[in-house]
Amino acid sequence: MTRTALPQPGPSPVMERHPDIARLVRLFYERARQDALIGPVFEVIIHDWESHFRALTAFWAAQLRGRGSYRGQPVAAHIALASRITPDMFARWLTLWRTAAAEVMSPEDATLLTEKAQRIAQVLQQAVTDKRAEGETRP
Repeated sequence: MTRTALPQPGPSPVMERHPDIARLVRLFYERARQDALIGPVFEVIIHDWESHFRALTAFWAAQLRGRGSYRGQPVAAHIALASRITPDMFARWLTLWRTAAAEVMSPEDATLLTEKAQRIAQVLQQAVTDKRAEGETRP
């Protein structure tokens, strides 16, 4: 499956303040969009890639450096996708993230971001699992 090229970066203060994280986010999504397992979910859900890049750069800057302007609700966003997301997708997401982080970030930052990603994936996966279970117990 061929995907269109990712849009070129626009001016964004968070991306300018954290160019390494911005590169990581772009590299990860280039690969995630091409991935047969998780790519289709991203393609259906994300329509404004530039806004998504800015938001995720802010999110990961806050995770790594304790500062950023992220104001999203990742748990709610993933719960809304509970019917589309499988445990295998979380594992694949982590693999792609770990690889991209190791290529772009310093070893220390890559390790820290990967550890944070693993914890975040656990929280999101549990929220998705709980949502599915809730739907199965309803009459």
